[in-house]
Amino acid sequence: MPLPSNTKMRLSDVAYHGLRTAIIKAELLPGSPIDEKECMERLAVGRTPLREALQRLAQEDLLLAVPQRGYFVSSTSATDFFQLQEFRLQAELWATRLAATRISDTQLDSLAALIKEARAGVEAKRMEIEWHLGIDEEMHRLIAEASGNAYLMQALTRLYALSVRSLYVSRMPVALLFEDLQDMVVIHEALADRDPERAEAAMRAHLSVSATNLIRPVESSSRQVRMEVRK
Repeated sequence: MPLPSNTKMRLSDVAYHGLRTAIIKAELLPGSPIDEKECMERLAVGRTPLREALQRLAQEDLLLAVPQRGYFVSSTSATDFFQLQEFRLQAELWATRLAATRISDTQLDSLAALIKEARAGVEAKRMEIEWHLGIDEEMHRLIAEASGNAYLMQALTRLYALSVRSLYVSRMPVALLFEDLQDMVVIHEALADRDPERAEAAMRAHLSVSATNLIRPVESSSRQVRMEVRK
């Protein structure tokens, strides 16, 4: 996942985003111990900012803190994905309904700019999964922020990371923006019209997952790789 576009980040944030990405992408597998010395060298941070990041990731259930032993990557499975999706769907729909009545013009502009970036990437046929997931996560973050509920936003940030990680670990395919771009446009239009019903319906369509898609093998060609599971 790309780092936030802030001009300057705290070292603990650098460590947090670096480790979070590695865990979500299953570069650090479930059950793996966290080697603090190795992490400090790889992320170019000191012990204090690293431990702040580790505590934050433990609070988000991506790491497990074991007394006297340190931190370990938490477990996950395909079953976790389905359970997370059930919970996340309701939370996302609620956030979207709230956002339709509370979103500011500035937040709408930010979402429009994100869609513009996504369209440019799709037209350029960008294939980096991290870029596609980064765009999708930012869209959900913007909508959660626009809900005006800080607790809901915090929960959705955690749920997104856990959901995507379970896809990587279970080797289930992930949807790319070639399929999702129109969903983003429809969601933005509904939010701009301040229409909770349309906004909820658009988000439900975006997040819907069929059993057929989940078990269908990933189809690849020289022209485009299609990832079948929606994030």
